[in-house]
Amino acid sequence: CARCVKNAKFFKIPLLSWANGCWIGSTPAELAGLTYLEELVIARAHTTKCWVKLNQGKGPLAQRAASGNVCIHPHEITDLATRLPRPISTLYDEIAVMFVSNDQPALPDIFKRTPFLVRRGRILKALNWLKGHNRFYYDIEIDEDALKDYPDE
Repeated sequence: CARCVKNAKFFKIPLLSWANGCWIGSTPAELAGLTYLEELVIARAHTTKCWVKLNQGKGPLAQRAASGNVCIHPHEITDLATRLPRPISTLYDEIAVMFVSNDQPALPDIFKRTPFLVRRGRILKALNWLKGHNRFYYDIEIDEDALKDYPDE
C-alpha cells in the first residue's frame, strides 16, 4: 500500500505490518462469519456510529435483495470495555435501522438473515478465542448475565 511504500523509503517499519506484529494470518474459525452486530458487541471500543436504511427486495430472494444506505459517523473513544459482550440494550445507542416497505410490515423475522443477526453461541466462541489469543482481550471478563439476553443460534 502507499503507506507501506512511504515508510520503506524512510527505513521505517510500517505500523500495520507483519514485522510490527500486526498480521495474524488467516481468520480463525471462531471469528470468521461474525455479523456486523456480533463484531460490535465484542469490540472493546467503538470509533463509529452507524445508521442504516433498508429497502425491501422483491421475489423469493427478497431478504438477500434488500438494498439501502449506510451512514457511518466518527465517535470519540472514551474508555475500553472490560466486560463483554456489551448488554444487548446498548445496541440501541450504537445502530439505528429504518426499514422501508410499500406492502409489508417490518416484523422481527425480516432480520433473521441480515448483518443485524446476533447469536449467543457465536459471541461466546469469539470472546473465548480473543481472550486466549489476543493481547488486547486477555483481561476481559465475559459477562454471562449480558450473554443470556442474546438470542440462541
